[in-house]
Amino acid sequence: MVYRHRNMFLLVMILSVCGFTVAEERHLLCSSDDVDILYSNCSRGLPTKDFSFTVEPCSLKGNRKWRGTLFWIPRADLTILRAHVNIWSKGFEAVKWKGTLCEGVDDGYTFCGALKGETINTTVRISGNEPTYEEGEYTIVVKAFAGHHKELIACLNYTIIIKQPLSN
Repeated sequence: MVYRHRNMFLLVMILSVCGFTVAEERHLLCSSDDVDILYSNCSRGLPTKDFSFTVEPCSLKGNRKWRGTLFWIPRADLTILRAHVNIWSKGFEAVKWKGTLCEGVDDGYTFCGALKGETINTTVRISGNEPTYEEGEYTIVVKAFAGHHKELIACLNYTIIIKQPLSN
C-alpha cells in the first residue's frame, strides 16, 4: 500500500517538475459558420502580445487559398530557429512535426536573421486542397526555439472547433 502511494507521489512530482503545456485564458481569434479559432499563451513568462499568427479568411469550407499573417517581437536572435507543431484530436496526437526554419545561411524566410526585439510583421500566402476534417475540437500547439541551446521563445495553443464536417 505504501509502495503504491509512493509511486503516485513520484508520478505527480515528475509531472509537476517536467510540466504540462499549460494554457492561459483562451481568446477568440475568429469565428465563422464552419469554424471557431481560439488561442492562448502556453509558456509562462512569455507574453502573448509578442507573438501572433492569424489566417484569413476565417473559414475552411470552400477555400483553397488563405493569407497567414505573422506578428512577432522575438526574445532572442533568429539566426537558428526551430519549430514544433503538434495537433491533437479526441485525446490523440494526430500530427507531430519538427523542423528548422532558420539555419543562419541562405534561409528562405524573411524573418530569419532578425535580432532580439526587432518587430517582424509579414504576410504569407497559404494554398492547398480544401481541407477535410471531422466535426469536433482540435488543439494545435506551436512552439518556437532559438539558438543551439533550443531556448523556448514562443508557445501558442490554438483551439479549432469545426462546427460541421469538412469534406470534398
